[in-house]
Amino acid sequence: MDMYEKRVRLRELLAEPDCTPLMGAYDVLSAKIIERAGFPVLYTGSFVTGASALALPDVGLVQLHDLLGLAREIAKETDIPIVCDADSGWYHAGNIWRTVHEFESAGVSGIHIEDQMFGKHTEQEALFVDTDVMCERIRACCDARRDKNFMIIARTDALYLKGDEEEAVARANAYLAAGADAAFIVFKGSVKSLRDFRRRIDGPLIVTSVDFQDSIADETAAGANMSVYWPLAIFAAYKAVSHVCEEFMRTKDASKLQEYCFDEGALNRLMPYDRFDANVAKYNVRDSLARRR
Repeated sequence: MDMYEKRVRLRELLAEPDCTPLMGAYDVLSAKIIERAGFPVLYTGSFVTGASALALPDVGLVQLHDLLGLAREIAKETDIPIVCDADSGWYHAGNIWRTVHEFESAGVSGIHIEDQMFGKHTEQEALFVDTDVMCERIRACCDARRDKNFMIIARTDALYLKGDEEEAVARANAYLAAGADAAFIVFKGSVKSLRDFRRRIDGPLIVTSVDFQDSIADETAAGANMSVYWPLAIFAAYKAVSHVCEEFMRTKDASKLQEYCFDEGALNRLMPYDRFDANVAKYNVRDSLARRR
């Protein structure tokens, strides 16, 4: 699929009756593994990018260009839609057009912006932008897109950080009325508790959990249209790499790590060696190089 087809596909998935999982990728290799496994949509965001590329916490340090390069490479090298975390959009409504322009030009299928401006992933008291200010940002994002299928998603953390269901519902509905293609909420605990909440949301709803207690079937039953599994791949990688390094230092014997290592062939199959070999043959590369010797 080209980038336009991917955006159409993302909208089709949002409209399907079952909840669609979005698996988080932290680099291009993990994105290709996720695609090979059969996931229909990729996701990447500030937490995994900050952790994997910079070893920085997701407290506002990760900026547009930190995320954009990875988004572009994943979009270029995979054949399924990708949704990207665009934090708060980084700019006010007068300048947020650039955020949309950069991600859209990078081949991304959609972005989400959030209403929290301080305190994420810390013990600091969270600060939120006013609802009307967030709505202006959403309208500015929608005005800025060139492809009408590029998805603008509005995230509110009012439920997760403030425990305020009424405010979360009000904010989600205001953002949808401002033009967002979907509302996005973060929750604690089980999604089963969100069933009544979901009925009060006037449009598509994307969810993510901080503790992942539910299945896709549970999330479908609760009325979620999509669910973002943002940390699973990077958490799995952290655990596996930690184990391999610690075991090697304990035993000084790589032969005991066969379960994790030495499957170069499987890794190589995720990279375009076949394209290289085909081009070598097509353009007679060996002979032309030999003649130059």
